[in-house]
Amino acid sequence: MCSLNAAALYPDRVNRVISISGCARSHPSSIAMRYLQRRCIMTDPAWMKGQYYGKSYPKMGMKLAREIATITYRSGPEWEQRFGNKRINESDEPSLCPSFLIESYIEHQGETFCNKYDPNSLLYISKAMDLFDMSEGFDSLQEGLARITCPVMIIGVQTDILFPVWQQRDLFELLKKSGNEAVTYYELNSIYGHDTFLLDVNNVGAAVKGHLETGLPSSSS
Repeated sequence: MCSLNAAALYPDRVNRVISISGCARSHPSSIAMRYLQRRCIMTDPAWMKGQYYGKSYPKMGMKLAREIATITYRSGPEWEQRFGNKRINESDEPSLCPSFLIESYIEHQGETFCNKYDPNSLLYISKAMDLFDMSEGFDSLQEGLARITCPVMIIGVQTDILFPVWQQRDLFELLKKSGNEAVTYYELNSIYGHDTFLLDVNNVGAAVKGHLETGLPSSSS
């Protein structure tokens, strides 16, 4: 998202763009997910309307926000492969406490993250992502994207639920229709969802390497 905006605002400074699981405008489903995360933090009494510094810390709100975020970062196919319906302890009696391995994993993600990041910073970055819109100040997304004239590679992931793959396909088509003839699209069938850019290093790296090397002079010339 920032890479697209940088290329639009500073075309004389940006020579190439690689957008991985991004978008030209935040989708309502993504906004809804981030809204719930913010609500978790802001309804924690320890948030104190953002004036918690030196007084308290909204740990539970941060933990719940991260747990929701983790669901959006990964995919059902990955979790089916890793966890299935396996129990933490098959001999335990049913209870409202975490009993499935997936529940334990989600709880662990929330617990390990909740003290590592400033809650107010997360709130503002989250809201900024909701407000992102390349058509702002223009009559359409296509007009807004027309400012991007450098070569662009769009990478989408089929299992991404936070930034669905159809958003990458739409971005690719909009850039082409805006007049940019140096746009390429690469789609990955990875099980890691939105976190594919972090975890599927070989496939993502190969695509990025190919894009960066396209059009460069050969070593023999």
